[in-house]
Amino acid sequence: MNTFFTPPIRKPLRRTVLAALLLMAAGSQAAGPLYLNDKPGDPQPLRWDTTQGPIKVYTDVGVFTRKNDGSVFLSAEQANAVTAFALQQWSSVATSTWRAQTNPAQFTPFTAVPSIGRDVNDAASAQLVYGQYNQGGFYVIYDEDGRVLEDFFGVPRDQVLGIAMPEFAEDRDGDGYPETIVKATALMNGWMVSHENPPIGQRSAPPADVKGARYAGVFTHEFGHAINLSHSQVNGQLAFMSQPTYNRDLYPGVPGCVAPVHHWLYGPAASHIDPKQVETMFPFIDPHNVAKGRSIGQEMSTVDRADDIAAISNLYPTADYLARSASIAGSLLLKDGKTGFSGINVVARNVRDPLGDAVSAMSGDQSQGKLGPDGRFRINNLKPGERYQLYIEEISGGGYPTRPAMLLSQAEYWNAGESHDPALDSPCKASAIEVQAGQVAQADIVFNGHRDGVQYDFIGGVFLSSLSLDGQRAGGGYGFGYPLYWDAKDGIQLFPDSLDLLASSRSNLSADGRKMLVEANFDGIVHTDPDGYSYTIKQMALWDFDTGQASPMGALSDACGLGGAAGVTSSYGFSMNATGTAAVGYSGHQNPDGSCVVHDWNTDLGLQVVPYRWTAEGGGQALKLDGLDLRGLPWMRADGISGDGRVVVGTANFDRAIAWVGDANPVDLTALTGAASAEVVNYDGSRVPLATAQGMVMWNALKGTGPDAFTPRSSPRYCIDMPFISWDGIDHCAVEGADWVEANAGRPPINISAISDDGRVVLARAGDFFTMFAGFMWVEDIGWIGLNDFLKKQGVVEAEKYGLENPIALSGKGQVLMGGMTGVQATWRIDLSTAYVCRAGQSLPTRFPDEFRDQVKAGARMGRCEKL
Repeated sequence: MNTFFTPPIRKPLRRTVLAALLLMAAGSQAAGPLYLNDKPGDPQPLRWDTTQGPIKVYTDVGVFTRKNDGSVFLSAEQANAVTAFALQQWSSVATSTWRAQTNPAQFTPFTAVPSIGRDVNDAASAQLVYGQYNQGGFYVIYDEDGRVLEDFFGVPRDQVLGIAMPEFAEDRDGDGYPETIVKATALMNGWMVSHENPPIGQRSAPPADVKGARYAGVFTHEFGHAINLSHSQVNGQLAFMSQPTYNRDLYPGVPGCVAPVHHWLYGPAASHIDPKQVETMFPFIDPHNVAKGRSIGQEMSTVDRADDIAAISNLYPTADYLARSASIAGSLLLKDGKTGFSGINVVARNVRDPLGDAVSAMSGDQSQGKLGPDGRFRINNLKPGERYQLYIEEISGGGYPTRPAMLLSQAEYWNAGESHDPALDSPCKASAIEVQAGQVAQADIVFNGHRDGVQYDFIGGVFLSSLSLDGQRAGGGYGFGYPLYWDAKDGIQLFPDSLDLLASSRSNLSADGRKMLVEANFDGIVHTDPDGYSYTIKQMALWDFDTGQASPMGALSDACGLGGAAGVTSSYGFSMNATGTAAVGYSGHQNPDGSCVVHDWNTDLGLQVVPYRWTAEGGGQALKLDGLDLRGLPWMRADGISGDGRVVVGTANFDRAIAWVGDANPVDLTALTGAASAEVVNYDGSRVPLATAQGMVMWNALKGTGPDAFTPRSSPRYCIDMPFISWDGIDHCAVEGADWVEANAGRPPINISAISDDGRVVLARAGDFFTMFAGFMWVEDIGWIGLNDFLKKQGVVEAEKYGLENPIALSGKGQVLMGGMTGVQATWRIDLSTAYVCRAGQSLPTRFPDEFRDQVKAGARMGRCEKL
């Protein structure tokens, strides 16, 4: 039999995850692999071949770091000693087969590698190592002054301590997908080593890191990445991020069920964590500070925590690893009990030693999103015969191969009666799992949340700003102004990049959800700005989902492009009527000589941006400005249009509210009511909510401007409907009282964002950046309802952490709303169709808003009885 040897194909790995250790930022999944291959249906973690003896190590030859006077502080030989120490830590794990050379005398210097042959100290020499196979093996660069980091990687030398990653892998099993690591490179930033002792008497600066003992933690951590270990989170977040002075208590368990544990340096001394408890692969480190003779960087240099031992043993297990230890496995599921959810940290803590014996895994870490929703987790290296409590938490920070997710429900312990029902499954209800050698205990965790009543669902890290009549479709944007849409069946859908579209202000949908307001270019002309960047001028456009095409809505001048966050536009859409046959926004325009109008700040003249309306029948035109005082107004826009297209409302310079009814001259609503803006209007124009200093005023545009056209409504109040907490953290309601707050601060400013077709439900955000924000819903005959309080009383436990402070969109029927948090690109959908009231001690489901309102008017209380 003839045997033919085919040389393996080496493939450089895509650097989709930069395994960098930062002073205060970085991340990867908990106790899992850094890289998986792309094998369809069965992605595999990359591994070194541990059957051929210790992995060869190649090291840099230049000085690792110098003192301020230029003399050597740590030489290459001293750095090699630290490298040997760190490699010895990983090579000494008894339950792992991974081994590397650990004797510095065996290391191969770069000068002995023909393809390198020199000290690597800049971008040019770095190219001799990175992206090159060289001789395979494990390469360590000593970046003396951070030039490689800055010139080759483009990252600041004062922010990154080290970078490491597997670089090349081979396909040795013949399936077409590389699985065997053959080369890895680690870079150590010598510029960040503490290389000088502080002046005598100065205690704020750390002492010199003699022999690099504190920086050794960086070496061990980075070498873990080169082995293909990702970051982990067990105790590290307690040591670095738990500080009561910043109002951030973190817990070795579920908040409210155990006492907090605090930073290793700050906070109450009695609750400081011992730095020896911090896992090596936690993404943050402090290689500088020393307190009471202890260094957390030095403590993290040793591989002696159960989580780190599990991480390397999971990838490189000895034959008896799983047989001699115990495991817990399961899935994290949404409240439907079926759909897996990835990106959440799952932690098992020993009941007898919760800090000293704890191991974590991230849900979905073995697929990293390659297989769709995946809530599976497995935690190994548990001590047989011991009892462990299992719970879920968010990852505290950093970038991950498995994308970290928001915890879409309560943090909670697993218990034997695990259930979605929060009435049966409280967060603190825990069942300890006694584990046995060689056995895998099963424990699925189900998110808490009622399956009936008000539903609170996270849509994604996007900004959805309009809803169809039935609330089943939404329009919005993401990133830097790119449009998207969502529907209840298919989720988030993006437009192809080839269409070159931008999102309009609110990405308004027609009532049936089949048309959407966007920005598009139709002339194909590419312009170049003074900095050399190319762009096209876009205009308001109507996207038709049925035809898959955009139709132009024109502009007063295609040549007068206006730059903004959404790019360069000649007209920009803000709202559309129910049928998609009329839309409003703003447009630039020209002077008689053909030049673009620019506001003259010296004379307060020249409206640079004018309100614009497009109709399917008449095309685009500027809205009338007759009778308005335009002095001091650089811009004016049309913000909203009624569903029937008759009434338009708008804003000028953020301090003037304007309206247009039919073809009549504009109405100055600021002069009539004091309102600073007018942004929304109901279907027939009979209700235009206006925010004034005294509260909301409802204007019936169909009745003109007489006294009977305006109806004062209430407004939220500080200390009653929302707290008044100043930027310095003082709760003035508690300190000075409600009367003092109202006398000095008045009513909370409100920003009205949406109204139902019948005008009986209004959404608004109250507050400001100097105090706080709160989301509100106004329901006719009930008044203002704080959304977070409403969700709490409805038993929506999923909203406990994030709530909804910034409501944005409301369906025409007033039964579905969308919104999120101010300044955060994230959207939740709240289905109000069925809302509970408490009447005569019974929780009754009602149809929102009509039946809900009627029950409350008749004396029922809002919410489930058990939540009141």
